[in-house]
Amino acid sequence: MTVHKKTKLIIGGVVALLVVTGIGVGSYLGRVQNSGATTTAEGKKLVEIRTYTRQDCGVTPYLVADQEGFFAEQGLKIIFTGTVDYPQQLASILNGNNDIGDAHPNELAMFIKGGATVKGVSRDDLEPMKPQDAQYRHMRYYVSKNSPIKSWEDIKKYKVGQKILMNGTIPSCTTFVPSIIFDRYALDRTRLKFVSFDSDQQALQAVEQGDIDIAEVHPPYYHLAKETGLVQIGDSSDSAMGPGTAVALYFFSDKYLKEHPDRVQGFVNAITKAQIWALHHHEEAAAMTSKALNLTATGTHYYASDTAVPEDELQPWIDDLVKGGFLKKNELKPADLVTHQFYNPSISDPTQS
Repeated sequence: MTVHKKTKLIIGGVVALLVVTGIGVGSYLGRVQNSGATTTAEGKKLVEIRTYTRQDCGVTPYLVADQEGFFAEQGLKIIFTGTVDYPQQLASILNGNNDIGDAHPNELAMFIKGGATVKGVSRDDLEPMKPQDAQYRHMRYYVSKNSPIKSWEDIKKYKVGQKILMNGTIPSCTTFVPSIIFDRYALDRTRLKFVSFDSDQQALQAVEQGDIDIAEVHPPYYHLAKETGLVQIGDSSDSAMGPGTAVALYFFSDKYLKEHPDRVQGFVNAITKAQIWALHHHEEAAAMTSKALNLTATGTHYYASDTAVPEDELQPWIDDLVKGGFLKKNELKPADLVTHQFYNPSISDPTQS
């Protein structure tokens, strides 16, 4: 393993929204303005759009859009403002220190429930459906080589009456997807106890050391699990929910959407083109990710190849929040989470349909 520091275990809880108290703090921490040029080689002036610096696999589409010129093509220059702790990322969007955020539908729903005026504008990750793309499925699940768990069915007889520890943060893909898998395999989802880590690498180390029972990780880190001899018991496709298993959304504040719709449209166009590029250049996209994260990454996520946001992909995430008691029935609907204003039918990749 590449991570050697002591694993920090923090029992996961519901995300602290900090919509009011967090707006004035945190988003300045680590803020570093990019000193790159704001004009192209041809002298074309570029408009800056800002986002916090990502230290995980979510950085890939931004890197591709920047380095392959898709942002510049739209008259935009991406500025990475520095790392921001997760609970304060939303606050940095609301107070204008950053323009762009990204989140899974259950996260976005909880932001909005908490009073945040934000909307999703286009999709980021998706779950691949073609068998040949299995290596890009959103998450894989691993146990130690000495674990009696070899499949989901084995969990029924494992630590009966006790909690099963798995890395995850409520609400996110790391809690939604395994809960749906547990439902599908007639396992008791209330036995899941989610533990928060700073990185997927730390989760892999924790399962190897026996600190947790199951680790779930994303594509850039699959090779680390293999190198350590961990055993894969399944992946996110076991939820049987289709592309929406992994769906994530780019979002902006309502204020920014109203004041700068042209910039948002340019962002949607650029980031979607970047995702299409990444789907056809996995190795190059993984290399960009490796360099940015300062680690060896051998894979990337699978991405949306058009600008549409099908609301039926969002509904299961909302339904799960209702099932978990975080939302009341009909308190939110998919249309509350997104705007379709920036759908651009001219940008799509028919080879991915």
